[in-house]
Amino acid sequence: MSPQKPLILDFAKTDAMKVILPRPAILSSHGAKWQGIHVEYHCQPPNECPEHCLEQHTVGLMLNSATLKGTVNGKNCGSESWQSGQMFIAAAGTYFQSVATGDYEFMAIALEPTDFDNTVGESINSNSIEIIPQWQTRDPLVHGIAWALKTELESGGLNGTLYVDALKNALSLHILHRYGAKKPNRRDVGGGLDPGQLQLVIHYINEFINRDLHLSELANLVNISSYHFSRMFKQSTGFTPHQYVTHCRIEKAKQLLKKPKLSIKYISQQVGFHDQSHFSKTFCKIVGVTPKKYRDRL
Repeated sequence: MSPQKPLILDFAKTDAMKVILPRPAILSSHGAKWQGIHVEYHCQPPNECPEHCLEQHTVGLMLNSATLKGTVNGKNCGSESWQSGQMFIAAAGTYFQSVATGDYEFMAIALEPTDFDNTVGESINSNSIEIIPQWQTRDPLVHGIAWALKTELESGGLNGTLYVDALKNALSLHILHRYGAKKPNRRDVGGGLDPGQLQLVIHYINEFINRDLHLSELANLVNISSYHFSRMFKQSTGFTPHQYVTHCRIEKAKQLLKKPKLSIKYISQQVGFHDQSHFSKTFCKIVGVTPKKYRDRL
């Protein structure tokens, strides 16, 4: 590790990686309403990336074959030959630098430590959370979540913030249980939400069905963590929060379709869809016909 103070890489800042990489991100979650997670997709030329300190827990997923050597906390990482699907995982506070001798394509996923602790801290019996750095590891689950996040960016956020929150929580818990220094024991919370809590959440969902909802927003209504809320809500309803909200939106749309003066585009916006095409596909998947055909049958 260099005796000089290294650069701080804070993914919460727009174009954070421009201080260490020659090209800007092709895709970025900056500007999206995502909470606790930052995602970027890059294609970079050969370069020498200076030493920097990670502000967030970070996953770097390689998407092509490349030659990249690196150091973590001042120690050489070993093999320089990377294959598509291999990844780097490190905790916030890790010092990292690298040299790439060819073009490379990768995704960076950064998890805010406070949000991470809030997610995993109440799911385990442990007060000490430590992530063991990984170099060139393969992990199908992390790979799948990364591609789901990339697809969500490419779509302009069609599935909404509840969907991203669910992916973020799944990624956080998996990293803890797979790469944590201690193997924690889950705290078992049985049962679902009580009737009063469930009614409060359902009323809130229906009242604000036309906008993006966050998992933490719903969980705060009943003063429990997002992690426990998701589990308890599914036990009570049989649906994840994202699935339930989607079904509520479709039910509201069915009511609005009975009013012939309302356009389908307007209805899609009123029930929280940012894209009419996505609304039509989701409606057809759940109802079995397109919104137009449903209206024609009324």
